[in-house]
Amino acid sequence: MHFPQLYQLRHFLILFAPLLLTQIAQVGTSVFSSIFSGQAGTVDLAGVAVAVNIWYPVFAGVCGIFFGISPIIAQLRGAKKAKRIPTQIMQGLYISIFFTIITLTLGYALLIPFLNIMNLEPAVYAIAKQYLIALSFGILPIFMQATMRYVVDAHGLTHISMAILITNLIITLCLFRLLVFGGLGIAPMGGVGTGYAIMIASWVSFFIFVIILQCKKPFRSYHLWTTFRPVSWIHCLHQLRLGIPIFIAVFCETSLFSIVSLLMSEFGTLYLATNQAAISYATLMYTFPWSVSLAATIIVGYEVGAKNYIAARQYAILCQITAFAIAVITFTATYIFLDPISAVFTSDVHALGAIRCFLLYAMAFTFFDAAGTPVQGVLRGYKDVKIITYVAFITYWLISVPMGYALAHMTSYGPYGYWLGLIISLAINATALNYRLWKHTAFHHV
Repeated sequence: MHFPQLYQLRHFLILFAPLLLTQIAQVGTSVFSSIFSGQAGTVDLAGVAVAVNIWYPVFAGVCGIFFGISPIIAQLRGAKKAKRIPTQIMQGLYISIFFTIITLTLGYALLIPFLNIMNLEPAVYAIAKQYLIALSFGILPIFMQATMRYVVDAHGLTHISMAILITNLIITLCLFRLLVFGGLGIAPMGGVGTGYAIMIASWVSFFIFVIILQCKKPFRSYHLWTTFRPVSWIHCLHQLRLGIPIFIAVFCETSLFSIVSLLMSEFGTLYLATNQAAISYATLMYTFPWSVSLAATIIVGYEVGAKNYIAARQYAILCQITAFAIAVITFTATYIFLDPISAVFTSDVHALGAIRCFLLYAMAFTFFDAAGTPVQGVLRGYKDVKIITYVAFITYWLISVPMGYALAHMTSYGPYGYWLGLIISLAINATALNYRLWKHTAFHHV
């Protein structure tokens, strides 16, 4: 077993730190939308919860398709084939436009029927519907900037994405305050205002990415906006072969939270709202292992492209050590500050107790996430992505959902049974992926 060297640790941290701040900034919009909505009222929080849990699996899953461009560019750079990169970037942008059209079309056809079958309270229904309509005007910039961000990150310039998305978060927070509670002549919009805020900020950050790809080296030499490159089905299929398995894996995991939230509605608005608070916090904590995973794909993909397989395996070890260390720290900190964290999401005395319980389950979930998510990134760096899809589908949909439903309805766990099912399935998922990496993929290439 080869262990990482100090220079590899330094290289990893230089790449990882901006990625982490970028993910926190990106996820922060979702977390703060729950916080601002919760301060506006429990009904607003419940309405936004329904909307977010419809939108987020779609967003995260489709971004998985866009992320397929990252290992491609990383390996092209490692193999010194930079001339092929501009064509691949444009195909990635064409793919993002295509999926924008698909998402808007399906949303237009399915949104109302889907909300109708949930039997929501009228006020919750109205907030969820208006939030998603507001957000629909920002899907194009959200999807295109996701692709551009992965392009920038794959070049090792993660600090640029970090700066843009932190700017996006600052703009979003200012708009949250203005639109949710009103001001400057604008009437209070409640939870719906968070949807409009995210949409407006997304257009701003989209144009910033466009400028970066026009003016910043090495993108300036690609002439992306001045040289027409037609659709290349070969290049598109190459990205889709990598991206679709990632989409399925990410969608399977993120949709679990949505399914749980939608099923939670049978236990009442209180549990629906408090469960969303826990999901928001768990999503924020998920940024740590997911950032490790993103860094792993870039650095492992680069070393594999350069056929330096020993270094690739050393980086894989480093990624797992980092994820576990962070998981221990975050778990401990959350347990110590459980009450103050719970109070951030609501001032309702009845809701505080439920939020505390959900947060404890969420922390157990994120601990097992640290064991599996970085491995997904390493496997993507090797372009070994199909196994991630198979394992995700089996553990999340065939094990977690039925188990969670049984625990929620056949035991005394009640609504918390869904989280217990999530934790057990995630532990199985992490075990299977680690077996794949360390018994097959990593050693097969040496």
